[in-house]
Amino acid sequence: MLRRDCRRRNPNSLTIAIFFVAAALAILGAVGVVSFREPIRCVLSLVVVMLALSVLFLLLSAQFVFVVQIIVYAGAVMVLFLFVIALLGPAREAARGRLRFQSWLAALFMLVLLVLMSVFGTVQSIAVGLFTTYLYPFELTSILLLTAAIGAIYLSRRQLDDR
Repeated sequence: MLRRDCRRRNPNSLTIAIFFVAAALAILGAVGVVSFREPIRCVLSLVVVMLALSVLFLLLSAQFVFVVQIIVYAGAVMVLFLFVIALLGPAREAARGRLRFQSWLAALFMLVLLVLMSVFGTVQSIAVGLFTTYLYPFELTSILLLTAAIGAIYLSRRQLDDR
């Protein structure tokens, strides 16, 4: 009788296999985002990450977040990134080489993220604070980032027209 209860609580092997495949794709896509030199390949790697994350959301029984992740992030935002890169021209985005301290800086940011997660709690507690107490500053930051992106595109187009 005890074994039967344990079998009911264990997830099936297909779910575990899907999880590991999606996690591996997310990790490989993230590595591709930071390691590819061409911006278009970086954006396509980011699409792989977004699709893998959507599968992970589906495994967590978050169907709405799964659909939103695919439609909004993997669809609209990534297409917008591709259009911006195509508009600016990938030839102007030639790789100039990496910073000498780039890998150390990435490790430092990862360490800071882990420390912040251990100090402030779980992702759920951070999300509750972000979308209740700090909702207004969060939305203002998103508007500021959108304005900065539009301004950068405008300034880069203006410099091209001056030549």
